[in-house]
Amino acid sequence: MKIRIAVAALILLLAGSIGFAEQENFNSVIYDLDVRGNEVVKEKTILEAVDSKVLTTVSESQINNDIKKIFSLGYFENVTVSYEPYKKGKRIVFVVKENPLIKKILVSGNSVYSTGEVKTLMSLKEGEILNYKLLRSDIDAIQGKYQKDGYIMAKVTDVKADPESEKLYVDISEGRIEGITIEGNTNTKDWVILRELNSKAGKVFNEKTLKADLRRIFNLGYFTEVNPEFVPGKEKNSLLLNLNIKEAKTSTINFGGGYGEREGWFGFTDLSVNNIFGTAQNVLLKGQAGQQVSTYQFKYYNPWFWPQKLGPRTSLTARIWNTMGRDIYLTLQDEYHMGWDMAIGKDLNEQYKSSFSFGSEAVSPRNNASFEAYLSNFIGYSLSFDTRDVWMNPTNGAYHTLSLKLGWKHANSAVTTYSKYGLDLNRFYTVRENTVYAWHIGGGYGVGDIPLGEEYWAGSPNTVRGYGLDEIKKGTRLFLINNEIRYTFNETLQGVVFFDWGNAWNTGLPVFSDFIAGWGPGVRLNTPLGPIRLDYGMPTSKPFGTGMLQFSIGQAF
Repeated sequence: MKIRIAVAALILLLAGSIGFAEQENFNSVIYDLDVRGNEVVKEKTILEAVDSKVLTTVSESQINNDIKKIFSLGYFENVTVSYEPYKKGKRIVFVVKENPLIKKILVSGNSVYSTGEVKTLMSLKEGEILNYKLLRSDIDAIQGKYQKDGYIMAKVTDVKADPESEKLYVDISEGRIEGITIEGNTNTKDWVILRELNSKAGKVFNEKTLKADLRRIFNLGYFTEVNPEFVPGKEKNSLLLNLNIKEAKTSTINFGGGYGEREGWFGFTDLSVNNIFGTAQNVLLKGQAGQQVSTYQFKYYNPWFWPQKLGPRTSLTARIWNTMGRDIYLTLQDEYHMGWDMAIGKDLNEQYKSSFSFGSEAVSPRNNASFEAYLSNFIGYSLSFDTRDVWMNPTNGAYHTLSLKLGWKHANSAVTTYSKYGLDLNRFYTVRENTVYAWHIGGGYGVGDIPLGEEYWAGSPNTVRGYGLDEIKKGTRLFLINNEIRYTFNETLQGVVFFDWGNAWNTGLPVFSDFIAGWGPGVRLNTPLGPIRLDYGMPTSKPFGTGMLQFSIGQAF
C-alpha cells in the first residue's frame, strides 16, 4: 500500500481524524496524561505539545485543540483520545498511529542538481519516521532552490511513501524547453542567433540564462528588438521558445567634415559592412583626410573565430592603419605611422573575458627629425569584467579591465624594451527614467623606454576634455576620473553633462596641483558605428566661454 502526500490531503486528514470526547468525561478533573501507540516518537515530545494539564478540568475544546497540536507535529497518521477512571478523576490517553519509517529517499526527474544535493535541502532524513510538517517545508526548500537559481518552471510534482518498502519517492518536474524558433530575421542566419543561446532545446529552462542570452544577442549590434515569446509545449511542464527579431541596418556609409585643432579642416568617409551575408562578421573601412593629419584604417571582426579548435565565443579583431601628418604625437613635426594589430578574445563565463593581442607599429619623422625612427613590436593581455546591459550605450552595469602590455622598441641606435600596466573601472547607473549616471576611474603605469605612440595623454577628447594641443599633459603614468550624466531624448539623440579630472606625468608620485580639470555639455548621435560624440569642454582654470568643441566617435567610456 502506498500513501500519497499533498497539502490538501493533509488538511482533510487533520479535519477527519480529530475525535471528540464523550460528554460524560467533560468537566472531570485530569489526574494523569498518557500516550499509547508511539514506538519512535518520545512520549515527552507528544505531551509537551498539548495544553491539557494535570489537576485541570477536561474541556471539549481543549482536547480537540490538543489533538490538532499532536497532528501538527507531523509524525502521525491518526490521533484519537480515550478516557480512563483514575484516582478521583480521569486519565486522558492520546492514542497515536505513527507514520511509516523512511529508510530510503529516492529522487527522480532531477538533472540540474544531483540526488545528494536535493537530499541536503531536506530536513527529513533517511532512518527517521515520515514527518508531514518537515516534508512540506522540504518541498518548499527544493522548489525555492530551483526558483532562486532561475529554474522558475521547476516544481515537486509528487511525493509518496511506501510503508512496505519503507521508501519515500520524490518526483521533480524541472520544466524543459521543447523547441526554439526564430522569426523576423531576414538577413541574419538562424545559426548565428542560435549559437549565442545557452538555452537549448531539451535543456531545463532557466530565466537567468535566457536573460543573458538575450543580452548577448542584442549586443551583437544587428538588432533593434529581441523579444521572447513562450508557448506551452506538447510535453507536460514544457515550453516552446520563440524569438521575435527586428533587424537593424547593418551596412552604412558615413561621410562629412569639420575642423579640429589637431587635424585642421578635414573630411571623412566610413564604410561599415556589418553582419556580412548574415554571418556576424564585420568589416570597417575608415578614411579621414585633413590639413594637418590624415588617417586610414581597415578593421575586421569575427565574434566566433575558428570555434572547432578554439571553442565557442572566441573573437578575432584585426586592424591595419596608416597615419601621416604633422604633430601626430605632439612632436611639432611631420610624421608617418604604419601599423597593425590582432586580438583574440575568449569568454571565460558570462561576466569575464580574456584577450591576447600582438602587433607592430613603425613610426618615422619627416624633415627635421626631433626623434629617432623606430619599430615597436608588442604583445598584450587583458582581463575584463562586464555586466553592462547594452555595450554601445549602457544604462546599468559595470565594465572593468586589467591590462598588461610588453613591447620591444627597435631603433638604429639600440633595441630597448618597455611594459605598461593599466586598470580601468567603469560603472553605470539608471538614476531615473532616461537618465544615466556614469563614472570612470583609470590609471596607467609605464616602465622602460616607452615609445611616443605608447605614452599616456591627459587633455584629449577621451581623457580630460576642453584643452588644446599645447595644454595636453604627456607621460608614462596616468590617473583619470570622469563623470557623466546622460539623458536620452529619443533613440537618436542623447544629451550629456561631464566633468573630467586627471594628469599624465613621468616620474614620482602624482602632484595633485598639476592635475587639470574640464567640464561642459555634449550631445551624442546614435549611429550603427556607435554614438557620434560632440563635446564642448571648458577648463576649470579658465573663464566661462573659453572652451573647445571636440568631436569623436563612441562614448568617452
